[in-house]
Amino acid sequence: MTPSNLSPADRRRLDELYKRLGACSARNVGYPTNQAFDYSELFRFLEFSINNVGDPFHSTNYRLNTMEFEREVLADFARYTRAPEGEWWGYVTSGGTEGNMYGLYVARELFPDGICYFSEDTHYSVAKVLRLQHTATS
Repeated sequence: MTPSNLSPADRRRLDELYKRLGACSARNVGYPTNQAFDYSELFRFLEFSINNVGDPFHSTNYRLNTMEFEREVLADFARYTRAPEGEWWGYVTSGGTEGNMYGLYVARELFPDGICYFSEDTHYSVAKVLRLQHTATS
């Protein structure tokens, strides 16, 4: 949608949102985000519906993907953590909740009778995911 397709009311709402987000970002503390990152080099990619659907190490019929870059990121993390060559796998998640969800899913599949222990300081998504998976907790 181009700006010319927006109604004046919608344009005002978006302008107000932009102002509010700008004001909030100047004083955003306590959450692990990088407020100083310059994304302008990446703006041109917003015109594409990029989706890394599926396993980054297998081909997909959806060609608008960045799986080559995803594999490079994974290889970097494998190197940083000294993962044995050929003995690692992964994918880049959209955030902590998805990462926790996949980790807990794998744990449940490997240990179907397992119990998950976690503290009150654990990321909020862990309890939510465990409830969704009907995983025992203590």
